[in-house]
Amino acid sequence: MKNSFINNTRRTLIQIGKVLPFVVCGIVLISYAEDIYALFCNNYIEYYDGVYLNKPISWFVGNYFTYDIIMLFVLVVLSIAISTCVYNKLACAYLGFNLLEKSYLDFELEPTTIYIICIINIAISGYLTLQGIKRLFS
Repeated sequence: MKNSFINNTRRTLIQIGKVLPFVVCGIVLISYAEDIYALFCNNYIEYYDGVYLNKPISWFVGNYFTYDIIMLFVLVVLSIAISTCVYNKLACAYLGFNLLEKSYLDFELEPTTIYIICIINIAISGYLTLQGIKRLFS
């Protein structure tokens, strides 16, 4: 009985480690898609001292999930520890690059620049999420 619980827990952790980077890429995809939609519809919100894009889905997800360097570290450790596929490691690398991009581009940008950045990130995160879905169901 004890061995089956340990094996089931181990299998569950391995499945979580295989899926989690792709889930985070999917959340990043939703966030960038919401950026484009809000920018296209001129949907802004004034909050304290600034004007921001209105992204209710991202804010809802943000109440329950934090995407930061600690989460990236956990993803990378899991990815290396359980010897995942190359797309899993690419998803971790992309998420690291995305965190660097967000910290570097922390100032006001022109709408055209925001569109370009969002489209590139949607393409990359969408591709990685699609590869994760393929790996999950194959």
